[in-house]
Amino acid sequence: MSETATAVKPALTPKDFATDQEVRWCPGCGDYSILAQVQKIMPTLGIPKENIVIVSGIGCSSRFHII
Repeated sequence: MSETATAVKPALTPKDFATDQEVRWCPGCGDYSILAQVQKIMPTLGIPKENIVIVSGIGCSSRFHII
């Protein structure tokens, strides 16, 4: 009789969706707060990071791909 070991992945944290790159935002831009909330919520969804896709446009919203 053999036992199958299942690999348990560590839980994701908001830091897993952050970058070490410097991000510049336009003065008064609200996109930073949206990005911060996305980084906060993503780990609570329980979706593996490799199964998440973010499509962004131009301007400040195009910085979302850096997470």
